[in-house]
Amino acid sequence: MQVWRETCRRHRHIAELLAGLLMAATMFDVAVAGEIVDIQLVIAADVSTSMDAEEKALQQRGFVEAFRRPEIIEAIAAGRTGRIAVTYVEWGGDGQRRLVIPWTIITNEMDSWLFSLKLEESSPAKISRGTSISGILSYADHLIRSSGYEATRSLINISGDGVNNKGRDVMPVRAGVLARGITINALPIVYGGLPGNEEEAISPENLLAYFRSEVIGGPGAFAEPVAAPEEYSPAIYRKLLREISSMSEIAAVGVRPGIAALWRAIVTTPD
Repeated sequence: MQVWRETCRRHRHIAELLAGLLMAATMFDVAVAGEIVDIQLVIAADVSTSMDAEEKALQQRGFVEAFRRPEIIEAIAAGRTGRIAVTYVEWGGDGQRRLVIPWTIITNEMDSWLFSLKLEESSPAKISRGTSISGILSYADHLIRSSGYEATRSLINISGDGVNNKGRDVMPVRAGVLARGITINALPIVYGGLPGNEEEAISPENLLAYFRSEVIGGPGAFAEPVAAPEEYSPAIYRKLLREISSMSEIAAVGVRPGIAALWRAIVTTPD
């Protein structure tokens, strides 16, 4: 653990120096029409008022840490083109969202660390007016269709701690997204909320069942639940590694056996 912390500190110091040098020129690659990537991934983070400040901070920290993990960076490099496009958006009620990081190309360790640093600089928003899963799915669909990339796979990574209670019904919006070949994966936050939670009471089992039956969909779709506050980082890491990795892509490139074994262990774990 101590070695890991020292490695993180060292890498962060290097990344901050690089960020300072590169910030004045450009921080991220921008979309080029027709540019080919292995994945275009929309990370849609729930910051509705049912999420308290600690939960939102833990959620954001989970994504920051994940993009610094060597396994994630290696999985990106293992793709056929070795590049993915990622955007990060926060959401709440119908039409209520904030684009935190626009489409960003990640190809290597520096790109991944710069993405994580940019996310770390942002304070999670507080977006009210309920929970509109249909609204964020529609917006994520728009982001993918207008990205300018040609992707082997298109994914929406949506977190949430409640059911859709604002805006359109989820099912027709979801159907439209799936019809365009986009996969929807979920990070259901299924442990109990705090007093004053605006969502209707729902058991962890029923919330997970809801995300599995009415939210996720598409090739290889899955839900990775967060069952306790300390589970944010492990769950987000597992989810991203599973989304970014593809055994066909790994086999084509010939990545080292360790990452392939880890991937197999993750995808064979029941949802």
